Amino acid sequence: MTVVAHTKWLELLEVSCAKASISCLDVIIDQAGSATPWLPSVLSVEPAIPWHSLFIGLPEAGADELAPLLVRIDLAQPLQRQWLIGLMQALHGGSQLLVLASHWPFQHLAECLGRCLEAVNGGYPGLLRYYDPRVFPLLFSHVLEPAQQQLLLAPAVFWSWLDRDGSPQRLLGSSQPPERPECFSLIELSDDQLDILGCVSDATLVVKRLRDAFPLEWGAERRFRACYVAMIEATEAGLLSESQREAFVLEKVRTTGVESPWKPAK
Repeated sequence: MTVVAHTKWLELLEVSCAKASISCLDVIIDQAGSATPWLPSVLSVEPAIPWHSLFIGLPEAGADELAPLLVRIDLAQPLQRQWLIGLMQALHGGSQLLVLASHWPFQHLAECLGRCLEAVNGGYPGLLRYYDPRVFPLLFSHVLEPAQQQLLLAPAVFWSWLDRDGSPQRLLGSSQPPERPECFSLIELSDDQLDILGCVSDATLVVKRLRDAFPLEWGAERRFRACYVAMIEATEAGLLSESQREAFVLEKVRTTGVESPWKPAK
């Protein structure tokens, strides 16, 4: 994306913040997608940017160079605003930034978003990479139950990210008052939810392999969405092997020529 495109996204975010009487943006940086960590850059900004590693308290806490970083940008500070534009430009529209606006104090927000990384399946803990913008909207359209969604919606006035075509997207939050830590319950994912979530990586891979099968007018987001829903249908049909699933998706693309049913984030 160009500097102009990044600036336009930030301007849209600022307008939404102004309407909500919020002067700061909270940004989650997925460091795992970069060749070098971003924490040194965060620490170099003046005036200082509040930051928090979302891995704190988790077994992954020692992986500072891979940890998702939550930073709060004061939009009234020109240097902080310019640093954010530079970050957006440096990532070239990559799926490494998830933005929200919140009325919560920074520490409350950081603790809540850190706890949301923990998910349980059958009593076994795991890491829920909700902070990946490619995964985030799918949690609300296909994966999480309404009560589970509220854990991520409660602290936010809105969430925002760039889709696979580089277009800004937004999801309204519920902006509820902070709860006491002892009231927080871990997200417990069923086997079916894990299967649906696993279709994200399956669809991502098959999009690359079937790139010549899609209509020319389809953008990256539409191609992924068609493959993702087809992968879910393949799972429901009991197709397990990679070749079976890929053939199923290809047949769906060839025979329908249109998007599969989709429940977009609102």
